[in-house]
Amino acid sequence: MSTELPDFDAVYRGELPLGEEAPVPWNIGVPQPALSDVIERGDIAGPVLDAGCGVGVTTRDLAARGYEVLGVDMSATAIAQAEAARDERHASATFQLGDITQLSGHDGHFGTIIDSTLFHSMPVESRAAYVSAIARAAREGARLYMLVFDKGAFPDGLGPHAVDAEELRAAVGEHWTIDSIEPSTIAGWLPPEISAQHPVDDAGRTRVPAHFLTAHR
Repeated sequence: MSTELPDFDAVYRGELPLGEEAPVPWNIGVPQPALSDVIERGDIAGPVLDAGCGVGVTTRDLAARGYEVLGVDMSATAIAQAEAARDERHASATFQLGDITQLSGHDGHFGTIIDSTLFHSMPVESRAAYVSAIARAAREGARLYMLVFDKGAFPDGLGPHAVDAEELRAAVGEHWTIDSIEPSTIAGWLPPEISAQHPVDDAGRTRVPAHFLTAHR
């Protein structure tokens, strides 16, 4: 992993593996634990936007629970895999290929927006447009849940565009009212040079330090 973002289509095709155990480290087959807690508590109001949905694990989980969900991702390969995994349990889920920073046609629509590891996976210069775009798509009172790698999670020169809490607060606070930024973790199948520095959970996944932001419109 490096601070230069990968070709995500190539990653999802398995052509650019980011780890020996799993070519796509963040594909853990279930929603991230921090988000699972929110979902299990019932703290989700539909419709839901899953920003940077990847292969659609969280999108489909929410749809199976009866939520109307739109998953958006810029990787055609990820969207194709998300669609292929969709079945009758996920009738209320739709997927859209596109640049989330240019999201349109959904102004004031969503009651919940979920960002499960997207913020740190985009170019830093795209953050302002992204936060603005998802704010436009949110209705009054909508909630934002955002899970982002902490800047101290990776050795120098490795990892995505992680942030500290104040950097995250400043970026998101331009368009959202921040309720909390809590210490959290992101679970993944990571290479040894990363996993050796962090705890491993009962499922064998490395738990990397992160921030869990909650905000509202």
